[in-house]
Amino acid sequence: MKKIDEKKKKWFAIYTKPRAEKKVLEQLQKLGYTAYLPLKKEIRQWKDRLKKIEVPLFSSYIFVNVNDKEYLEIPKQVKGFVKYVNIGKQRTEVREEEIEAIKKMLKFSQETIETSSENFELLEKVEIKSGKLKGLSGRLVEFRGKYRIAVRIESIGTNLLVEINRNYVKKAE
Repeated sequence: MKKIDEKKKKWFAIYTKPRAEKKVLEQLQKLGYTAYLPLKKEIRQWKDRLKKIEVPLFSSYIFVNVNDKEYLEIPKQVKGFVKYVNIGKQRTEVREEEIEAIKKMLKFSQETIETSSENFELLEKVEIKSGKLKGLSGRLVEFRGKYRIAVRIESIGTNLLVEINRNYVKKAE
């Protein structure tokens, strides 16, 4: 039997009930867990006005940083929890670099960031050499006629796309 590691914490993706992401986040935080819900700003049309609201970047996904013991406790404690995101029956850890890339891209541009699970024709591997996303690496893709950088979030099978000036990127080595 595998020994439970109570100290080392890892990031995992949780799949929630539809539109329950913020409630799940609130519950996790009240229970003392470290959780992250990437939010982006969108403009929505109401009958009488336009309103800027925050919506989850990834619909029905939230990230939690827990140890093995906490990983087993969360499904019993949190309403709105559906399941952990796995590949097959294998527990799928979200790398710290993926979480940091999401945070960095959201900080850079909440309005122009897009998510897509499409398989793109990947162009060259690039690294951003200047600007707010400096140090981030990904693949250059052509999407809707514009060049964008795609950062793949493997654990949930999604790409983050952000439009970038080609002068800000260099070919990765």
